[in-house]
Amino acid sequence: MGMKLAALALVVAPVAGFAQNYDEPRNATVPASGATLLRVDARAGQLRITGRTDLTEVRVRGTARASTRSLLADIKVEAVREGKEIHVRAILPEHRDCCDWNDEAVLDLVIETPASLAVDVDDTSGDMTIEGVAAKTRIEDTSGDIRVRDAGGDVWISDTSGGIDVRGVKGSVDVDEDNSGEIEVYDVTGSVHVGRDGSGSIDVSRVGGDFVVEHDGSGSIDYDGVKGKVDVPRKDHYHRRDR
Repeated sequence: MGMKLAALALVVAPVAGFAQNYDEPRNATVPASGATLLRVDARAGQLRITGRTDLTEVRVRGTARASTRSLLADIKVEAVREGKEIHVRAILPEHRDCCDWNDEAVLDLVIETPASLAVDVDDTSGDMTIEGVAAKTRIEDTSGDIRVRDAGGDVWISDTSGGIDVRGVKGSVDVDEDNSGEIEVYDVTGSVHVGRDGSGSIDVSRVGGDFVVEHDGSGSIDYDGVKGKVDVPRKDHYHRRDR
């Protein structure tokens, strides 16, 4: 798709039991002038999304990694525009159709996007970082740590397992569900809401609005610097820290 991309650094965590025998680049560029939303279906692999104020296109730089050459050939990235939406999709072979029990195929993605685009991410496994996005961010994740930095709009997260670390949000943060893993939220101009937390601690600091936890299974709840109301489960495992 034409434009030569500058190299971007991505730290890749090793996958347990996975011999990284083969790898190849998977890159794409999509014009984004007039677009309002970036949708990402990341599946297995590491993911980094960075918002930039100087871009008018979405740039995708991927690294396909597999345990065999045949699996590597089946790993693709699809990047298309549909109206005002940009869709980036990782295409991986289905394990039940192609592979031995110890074969693996992943696609690590580094995506640069105009900061003004809202971001909607659906991810299955692997850590992710989203930074510098000025509009709303929505994340649905199965496993892997989630890291959000310098978001210019509301952040919504639903997570099965893995830590959640959100810092610097001009808006509100809603962790709809988190089955396991720590939740850390700092420096939010709006409110912080946790719908259902299964296990793991919750640590919240410097919140411009309310802090509400509807249901908490296990783990401590610590907070300070909340300007609005605080409504958390009445258990003996939470406390307000001294400022």
